[in-house]
Amino acid sequence: MKRIFFAICMAQVAMSSWAQEQFAGMWQCEALKATMVLNLAEKNITLKDFEGEDTYGYVKGELNGTWVILKVKELNGNKALVRMVSDIGYDAQDVELKLTKEGALELKLIGDQNIKTVENRKYVKLPKVSVFKKN
Repeated sequence: MKRIFFAICMAQVAMSSWAQEQFAGMWQCEALKATMVLNLAEKNITLKDFEGEDTYGYVKGELNGTWVILKVKELNGNKALVRMVSDIGYDAQDVELKLTKEGALELKLIGDQNIKTVENRKYVKLPKVSVFKKN
C-alpha cells in the first residue's frame, strides 16, 4: 500500500514539473501588439523597470504599462491561475493561462478587468480572452 501511495505521489510531482516547464518561454499576441515572457517553474525573470525581486514573467506591449506575474496561485495540467500587477503597482488582475493543443497560450481575464490597451490614443478594455503564439 505504501508503494502505491509513493508511486502516485511521484507521478504527481513529475506531472507538476512537466506542466511548469510547458509554461516557460516567449509568446506574441498580434492583436494586442504584446509580448509575454514566462517561467512559472521558477521566479527568475528580471525586469529593468521593476526593481526589488525577480518575477515569474510579464506582459508588455500597447497596454496600460507592463503587467508583472508575482504569484502563481494554481497550476494544474495545461492551466495556470496567476496574479498580475501593473508595474506602477496600482492595478492587479487574476489571469488564467491555458495552453492549447496548437501550442498557443490563451490569456483569460478573471473577475474585474483592469488591463487595458491603447486604441486610437484611448484606453479600452482588453478582450476577456487573448491568444498568444509561441516564438
